[in-house]
Amino acid sequence: MQPLLTNTTKTLQYFLLWMVYGIIQVLALSLLTAIPDWVLWLDGFVHAALFSGIGLVLWNVVKFGNFDALTLYQRLVNQIAMAVLSLGLWLGAGYGIIYLIVGEEIVTKLIPVLPMRGLIGLLIYLIILLYFRNSVLSVKQPEEQIEIPFIIEEKPIKKTPESELLERIAVKSGTKIHVVLIPDILYLQADGDYVQIFTRDGKYLKEQTMKYFDEHLPENQFVRVHRSVIVNVEMISRIELYEKQNQLLTLKNGQQIKTSPAGYKALRMALNL
Repeated sequence: MQPLLTNTTKTLQYFLLWMVYGIIQVLALSLLTAIPDWVLWLDGFVHAALFSGIGLVLWNVVKFGNFDALTLYQRLVNQIAMAVLSLGLWLGAGYGIIYLIVGEEIVTKLIPVLPMRGLIGLLIYLIILLYFRNSVLSVKQPEEQIEIPFIIEEKPIKKTPESELLERIAVKSGTKIHVVLIPDILYLQADGDYVQIFTRDGKYLKEQTMKYFDEHLPENQFVRVHRSVIVNVEMISRIELYEKQNQLLTLKNGQQIKTSPAGYKALRMALNL
């Protein structure tokens, strides 16, 4: 599910952002065009609503597009095509809806501001794309399997007493409370001030820090393989080389996660490699 819609606060923040954009657009167009105020507000609402919907679609494109597996040229072509498609859909649908509601005469007065609107839309597109790109855990394609050289490093001692380790995690979602058992967790991923908990049955958003889970999950079972990811080692089915010194984990559900060098060292120690 789209993380921006997993809790009320983030949902309100996301749509409040687009309301602010709509208001700014109304103020800007009021200085450039001579059309009724109610049409300006309608136009602002329509284009903001359309872009918010396109933004949610873009999240899934960025998450599952696997762009990092492509060459630089292929990524560039795909990004340009995606931008043209998104902006074309946004402007075409927006002007089409306004045309159906207010007619050709008023839409004609909005045509001169089309280049300015397109430029602003492109800037917004790049901003949300960069935000989504930084928020999504990169999904990589595996390269050849290799033998990993032996590395000796002292294993850190976890100070949390055994009696304080987590056995289950309660997650509130609306009026429901989900109880996630620790063995059922595939991995955990940082998401701003929250942590996404992934299981085979779905994922849950918990208002907690990665540091807390790093300290309160069984150290022989959960390893922080990346600054933003903690993996259940019992859910790992394969480890492969990815981009020189980085490794790629394939979980039993097919999910692939890239490790950092430090995270991979910790994983080796947990697996006694």
